[in-house]
Amino acid sequence: MKKVVITFLCVLLVCSTVFAQGSSEKAAGKQSGKLVIYTTAADEEYETIVGGFIKKYPHIKVEAVQAGAGELKTRIQAEAGNPQADIMSGLNYPDYLSMKNNWEAYIPSNNGSLPPNMQDNTEGRLHFGTVQVTNLLVNKAEAAKLGVKIESYADLLNPALKGKIISANPAASSSAWNQLSTMLSSMGGYESKEAWDFLERLAENLGGVMSGSSSASYKTVLQGEYVVGITYEAPCVTYIEEGQGDKVEIVYPSEGTNFIQFASAIIKDAKNMENAKLFIEWLMSDELQANLASTTQRQANITLPTTNPNMKSMSEIKFSERDEVYLAANQQNILDRWARIWAKYN
Repeated sequence: MKKVVITFLCVLLVCSTVFAQGSSEKAAGKQSGKLVIYTTAADEEYETIVGGFIKKYPHIKVEAVQAGAGELKTRIQAEAGNPQADIMSGLNYPDYLSMKNNWEAYIPSNNGSLPPNMQDNTEGRLHFGTVQVTNLLVNKAEAAKLGVKIESYADLLNPALKGKIISANPAASSSAWNQLSTMLSSMGGYESKEAWDFLERLAENLGGVMSGSSSASYKTVLQGEYVVGITYEAPCVTYIEEGQGDKVEIVYPSEGTNFIQFASAIIKDAKNMENAKLFIEWLMSDELQANLASTTQRQANITLPTTNPNMKSMSEIKFSERDEVYLAANQQNILDRWARIWAKYN
């Protein structure tokens, strides 16, 4: 686990500012104390959200523990009654139902002015600030060597790709779970024979390749170890920004993909409650959402335009329907069924 402790010591600012929606008279930069964040975010997303909070409130000592969602949620459950963190960042809607008692209820001050997809629908437990889009990442040179064209999920069943596709374990990675559930929704529906037949054939064609880390699904494709990765958008767009579009290509499957909202939550009985609430106000603010719109991480406020020139507009991507309520109720059943299929072929 990588633990990053960031402390800013600087002179007290004279100027002050009001919360974006005028919910309080607290002056930015005047708060002090501590805030401990458990987060799945890395790189640009981390710097924009957590780094932006630190710049706005330089007298708050921020400690951030960065790890996978499964590891952090297990830690929060083990620490219940004596929480060691104040915020968990990197949650999905199912975490509202499965860990409802681990989150503190809080309604941000601007809730009424947010677009419907961001307004509270979890009794104040989860606060949706970012959106993740699932996609495929293709190594152009390796695909050309095989003579394969990859434009859809169905193309992953090409026998020429056996053992040359990489994905992560959906039981261990939240992004891999999102990819699994996306394939079900796009290939016929969560309970359809067509979708599960597709997953069975895909499991066979994976040839035993599955990573415990979601980052391997894009890093190893860039390196040419695999032809295609079943992955998510932000790190792939980063490759394009870095000028590596000659090596890799982002593919949004022709059958459709999903966009999944990611949330933060205040941990129940947080020791630094006021600063935790301040973080949620920052996450939901127009200021942060506009900052995210120019990065590789899509903002949840869909009323704001995406301003990253390397990122495709949402209107240009085909999306299949995603039922978060169904997925929350059936996540373990889906994971168990996938595990049985995986064991059959690997």
